Amino acid sequence: MSGWDEAPVGVVSSAGSPSQPVHRGDLGGGAGADPWGEVIGQPVAVTAVRAALARDEVAHAWLLIGPREVGQSELTRALGAALNCPEPPAPDTGCGRCATCARILRGTHPAVVDLEPEGAGHVVADVREDWIPSASRSMTEGRRRVLRIVAADRMNEAAQNAFLKVLEEPPASVLWVLDAEDEGSLLETVVSRCRRLDLVPWGPTALLELAERLSIPEAQRAALARAASGSPQRLRALADPEVAAARERHLGVIDRLATAGPGAVVPLAKELSAWAKGRAAAVKAKHAEELADLEAAFGVDGGRGWPSGVKGRVTRRFERAERQAQRQALDLLLDDLAAYLRDLIAVASGAPGSSLVNLDAEAELRRDAERLPVRDAVEALAAVAACREALDRNGSAELQLERLLFRIALPIYAAAA
Repeated sequence: MSGWDEAPVGVVSSAGSPSQPVHRGDLGGGAGADPWGEVIGQPVAVTAVRAALARDEVAHAWLLIGPREVGQSELTRALGAALNCPEPPAPDTGCGRCATCARILRGTHPAVVDLEPEGAGHVVADVREDWIPSASRSMTEGRRRVLRIVAADRMNEAAQNAFLKVLEEPPASVLWVLDAEDEGSLLETVVSRCRRLDLVPWGPTALLELAERLSIPEAQRAALARAASGSPQRLRALADPEVAAARERHLGVIDRLATAGPGAVVPLAKELSAWAKGRAAAVKAKHAEELADLEAAFGVDGGRGWPSGVKGRVTRRFERAERQAQRQALDLLLDDLAAYLRDLIAVASGAPGSSLVNLDAEAELRRDAERLPVRDAVEALAAVAACREALDRNGSAELQLERLLFRIALPIYAAAA
């Protein structure tokens, strides 16, 4: 679902959420700076887009290939600022200071919109009933509408075929940005109509600097920066002490299954699922406060007094953010398990400790490598991917986690029998 309707500034807050963009301010920048300074760690991509802007040869569709959230949002917003700034200092950039640039960079301007997938991903109804009509709608603010399809590789084939009609006959005022981890999931006809840019993971120096700016305790910085695996978004999440503590619990899953026996699987699945629900509940509580503030601002009394359509738009945005918070928490869990299993396979295969993502858990990895043979660890890693796919299809989180934990635990119990 897209969330096309613009909500008032500040209605949807993602503070503390794994999806919150990383801004130059995190690395010591400030308000009013060059919008391209927000795009950290992607100099090649930035140079390519700015060169296209300077030549007035901006492609109508861009395909960003790379790990999730390593600059896609910031690049899209900087591009949107350059295209919509009322007084740009140069053809390749917005000023970064005017109200238009400020709103675009905050993600609250209707000229730049993220199209987020829900459930299994983008479906044909999204394209036909939402994207195409909205792309054709007259703009009330700005000159060019920039529409970013988040996780475009989660468009099913029918949705991609419907979307092709837009790519083949693009509205003059619309620019599309597709971001994807896996180009292979996209139809060749879609890929061929986009200009490709490759985005790369952040390097260790930038991550360590960000860890310092995020006030991560010095004793934890190196370990958490390494655990972020090149993702600034993941490091921002790990800066939350609750998420960092959850990571430690996630890395201890194999040990808990091994020491507590088969009876641990169901309670552990409930515990892990409850943590994800708790993350969503925290977002919901924050939304309740924001809703009360909005009611006061609009003079709402007894549910009456809302401007036409505003409450519905705000409520839909809140509900979407709450669902995303729960899913993001589950993704953090699955990312932790996958990284731990990959490290376990590396340890069992004789790889040096310096190659590990979870270097702070090296002793635990060597212990668990004795419990879970490499072949079973590989199958467990595949089970993590299958669990993620089941969640994409709106499968019950608790049930899918039970299945995953049983798959990890069975070889351990068989070896101990």
